[in-house]
Amino acid sequence: MKPSTRDRLVLPVLLPVGLLVLIGLVLLGFSRILLSVSKTAATATALTAALAIVVGGAIVAARKQVSPSSLLGLVGAVAGVAMVAGGLAVAVTGGGEAGGEGGGGGTVVEIVAVNIAFQQTDVTVPAGEPFRIRFRNEDTGVQHNVQIFDNPEFSGTPLFEGEIITGPAEIVYEVPALAAGDYPFDCVIHPNMQGVIHAVEQGGGAAGPGLTVVAENIAFDTDRIELPADTPTAIVLDNRDAGVQHNISIYTDDTLAEVLFKGELITGPARITYQIPPLPAGEYYFHCDVHPNMNGTVVVGGGAATGATGATGTTGATGG
Repeated sequence: MKPSTRDRLVLPVLLPVGLLVLIGLVLLGFSRILLSVSKTAATATALTAALAIVVGGAIVAARKQVSPSSLLGLVGAVAGVAMVAGGLAVAVTGGGEAGGEGGGGGTVVEIVAVNIAFQQTDVTVPAGEPFRIRFRNEDTGVQHNVQIFDNPEFSGTPLFEGEIITGPAEIVYEVPALAAGDYPFDCVIHPNMQGVIHAVEQGGGAAGPGLTVVAENIAFDTDRIELPADTPTAIVLDNRDAGVQHNISIYTDDTLAEVLFKGELITGPARITYQIPPLPAGEYYFHCDVHPNMNGTVVVGGGAATGATGATGTTGATGG
């Protein structure tokens, strides 16, 4: 190809296209950095990159002649500054942020906002342990959040203030450990949306809220759960089977004709606290909906101390 043809036809096309592709790749990589860090780190990284663009552009513009190598150098410098800023921001602020999507184990409780009200107004969590709130906002176009206080007047600085989300949307809040006690929560946008978080001490076979059932090796650690009659109760499901889904659902009997409570499925390792509605005295059937051979009896108002028994019966034997 003649140099004159290349200069007049090829370079005017290839050079802009090549630069656009390079800029697109840099922007794509930069967006991955911003999405992988917390909001604070993303803001710091974006501001640093913007400053680098302004300074670099001013330096290039001050030259008498702008060559392709100068433009490539500017793009490379901005990309390098963005990566360094992202790394420093992660090191300083950490990769995650309370109020964002969380990972790992720990107790998970669910709070749903619908029709400008919380569906769950009494939530039980273990005292002295960090936990997660899976908050689901079902009000389309309406903003909600969850903030937790240490007093019923909702005065002063909240112990925890979750990120505001516009429905329909879902977010997982990472909440620090709470000492044993009751903690009112509300929505900062709609203060009339209120509830109470009960942080309870966890003891082996302890009575009342927060009794724990462990799912491990495709088996429950008990085939008998005892609950008080006509009283809301919390059951903590501790799923220790990595990559396996479990839940607890309660039925009138093993025909599954009538469901009294259907627990959310969780993938292990994870914990979730189920809020069980008041049940009249009697005996009921519970199982895992994914592995029905994981089953047992719920005894309500049996007179014994409430709790999950420690023995594993034949109905909870390993199986799929």
